[in-house]
Amino acid sequence: MHLTFLHPEAGWLLLLAAVFVWFARRAPRVRLALRVGIFLVLIAALAQPSLIYRGRGAPQVFVVDQGASLSPEARRQAAETVRAAAALRRGQGPVTLIQRGGAPLGIKADHVVTLPDAGDGGSLTQALTRALDVFPQDGGRITVIGDGLGGGRDWGRVVDGLLARGIAVDVLPLATARREAFIAGAALSLTGAGERTPMRVRLEGVGQGLTLTIFDGERQVAAAPAFDMDGSRIVTLDLPGARPGFRPLRLELSRQGAVISRYETTAAVQEPLAVLYANGRTSAGGAAMQRLAGYGLRVDQRRPGDLAGADLGRYRAVMLDDVPAGELSSPAMTRLLDRVRDGGLGLIVSGGDAAFASGGYAGTPLAAALPVTLRQDEVTEDPSVALAVVIDTSGSMLGKPLDLGKQIARLAVRKLTPADTVGVVEFYGGRQWVAPMQPARDIPEVERAIGRVQAQGGSEHLFDALQEAYYGLKNTQARYRHILVISDAGVAADRYPQLIRHIADDQVTVSTVLVGGSSEGEARMAQWARLGRGRFYVVNDEFSLVEINLKQPRQKPEPATKRGAYALTASGPAYGWSDLTTPAPPALNGYAQSGVRPLADTLLKTAGGEPILATWQWGAGRVTALMTEPVGDGTASWRGWSGYGDWMRRLVGRTADARPEWDVRLGRVGDQTTVVAQAVRASGDAAPTIRLIGSDGVAQALTPVQRAPGLFSATARVPSDAPVRVEVSDAAGVVRAALGARDGGDPTRPPSEADALPLEQLSALTGGRVVEQADQMGDADGRGRALTALDLWGWLCWLALALYLADIVYRRWPAERGRAGVRP
Repeated sequence: MHLTFLHPEAGWLLLLAAVFVWFARRAPRVRLALRVGIFLVLIAALAQPSLIYRGRGAPQVFVVDQGASLSPEARRQAAETVRAAAALRRGQGPVTLIQRGGAPLGIKADHVVTLPDAGDGGSLTQALTRALDVFPQDGGRITVIGDGLGGGRDWGRVVDGLLARGIAVDVLPLATARREAFIAGAALSLTGAGERTPMRVRLEGVGQGLTLTIFDGERQVAAAPAFDMDGSRIVTLDLPGARPGFRPLRLELSRQGAVISRYETTAAVQEPLAVLYANGRTSAGGAAMQRLAGYGLRVDQRRPGDLAGADLGRYRAVMLDDVPAGELSSPAMTRLLDRVRDGGLGLIVSGGDAAFASGGYAGTPLAAALPVTLRQDEVTEDPSVALAVVIDTSGSMLGKPLDLGKQIARLAVRKLTPADTVGVVEFYGGRQWVAPMQPARDIPEVERAIGRVQAQGGSEHLFDALQEAYYGLKNTQARYRHILVISDAGVAADRYPQLIRHIADDQVTVSTVLVGGSSEGEARMAQWARLGRGRFYVVNDEFSLVEINLKQPRQKPEPATKRGAYALTASGPAYGWSDLTTPAPPALNGYAQSGVRPLADTLLKTAGGEPILATWQWGAGRVTALMTEPVGDGTASWRGWSGYGDWMRRLVGRTADARPEWDVRLGRVGDQTTVVAQAVRASGDAAPTIRLIGSDGVAQALTPVQRAPGLFSATARVPSDAPVRVEVSDAAGVVRAALGARDGGDPTRPPSEADALPLEQLSALTGGRVVEQADQMGDADGRGRALTALDLWGWLCWLALALYLADIVYRRWPAERGRAGVRP
């Protein structure tokens, strides 16, 4: 036997006994003794002493559930089983019965504790806490008979107590009654402004023809079609976007139009994402983007040249829409990419004719950060040619010179294609078209016409022949026009330079071929070719023949933006992006061509496999490429798509830095609410402003206490039947968090299986066992005399009261006072 104190620190009050005696020193000795006795006894009672002694056996503790969650048959089985177990163990030690819910069972026990069926005071957790108090020392055994429902949300603490004291829990699991369907809980992910958010609603029970509806105030915002259930079920409903703030929601489960269960919760809607938007082609792009995304984004448009001085830390994403590379300075581009890679900023690059390859980004630092490769195909352009061949058939060309001239003319026309135009003019005493200007579809016929040319007459009419060829070419629509003069230059040169300059100024080139002739004629023909912006050739014999190819094929960049109607398909599954690709958006009107990077996620593509939407992680941030103009011609067909605004908001949201300024967690135990704010994007140790928002909108400032660098907490008292709404803010913005009222604001809501205490797991964890019969219950091994605690503080309180009454009697008993020499 020994004495122990629950609060030995109360002994420090004994130091006040000397002070008490000093102040009462003039009182009679009897009164002084009585008052000092009262003082000492009260101090002893505050220390809560207990007398530990050997009892008649080990304590037998039974926790029996008689709550409404059990069927009548299960309640009857529990009552009969615990009655038999109590009778069996009564002689082996003191029996304590803790009953939860229901009418008193009338079982004979040393101690009977009755708890309500609902509320924190009637939870199974509270019953186990009361059971722990029965054992004066470590070790023992508790028997729980029930289904575990109504365990309470804080049962982790009592489990820690059981493990710490080595107390085993035996369980007799009972079947839960079939209950009418009800709303057991609702869960919402972090909700951004204007964002469609899925709500997961947990239902339990049995019902047919059930409908689930969600209301925002009196406005219905979501509904599920009729369904049947037996057991538990998760129903997911999409909530439309809402403005920033706290959004009260009411869930109603109905059957045949009658509401059978209600559940109230609150959604904390965050501020819109701040996006820095730059458009290189129109100043109205930012306003169009803001109208498109609604209040889900806060679009701040800047000129591309202003990005170098912008405070990028204020934004969650930057969008470059149709911005040519020339409008972004190299420092601005480097600074932007550093912020993406090191700071987690999101970057969206979009556009058509002024972006990507067409915008001149090839070889820039930004091109390396894009999840697509820049591609601009080249095509070989073979422009059309109109050729007029002027052949000198004067007498000086007789013989070999004319034969050489014919061969040169034949070689020149053979290079033409049916898309070209050709004609042959001869001159001697006049000029005439040997082959008039015509499409070069029958080259053999033109060659035969050249072969029929004969040398005759003089060469003084070359001037007229050049004019005739020039006039013949003026009416052609070819891309390039040429005059080829074949002669021995036996003509006077006075008038020709002026004519040739005029022809060249009209975009007609003049090339010359000298066959035979003198050095003076060579200089003359070379001058004509130079003035005509053509070429000069000298052919003295058949070994120096040249193939004159007047065709000028060239490589021309193909337009990097395609226009038309292009259907889109999803490239494949991508975690977190499926809602942007399934179903695929409508057909596009245009897109910028690009290639696929192997490590990037290509989300949308054309039927030809070209990427339209691609993304990848770039350091700490994310870069997304949209290969069209979101507010331009490329998405003209999307203007009538009702889901376009939400699609664009989700695209920006997936790319943007989604980290909040503060990670806010709420917890509540009873009426005590704890707010924990951990800095995420915020820097430094500056405390945030924490406000508790009442249902009437009135804010109450809470005092933050720093627990660690960047970690703050605050507490407040909020009734458990009221929701908790908290705002944590600093200079960078505000973060909201909310907790719904206990039991969804409905105190009559049945206990949920999600809150049930897992009895069989508890038994295995504490070293107990699952029992089936009464003789297996209780501490059958505790046949020896176990230690028992006798609480003395109650007795001490009675002793203090007795001493106080004795003091009163003593003061009011005149004879005794007189004999004691009490002064009047």
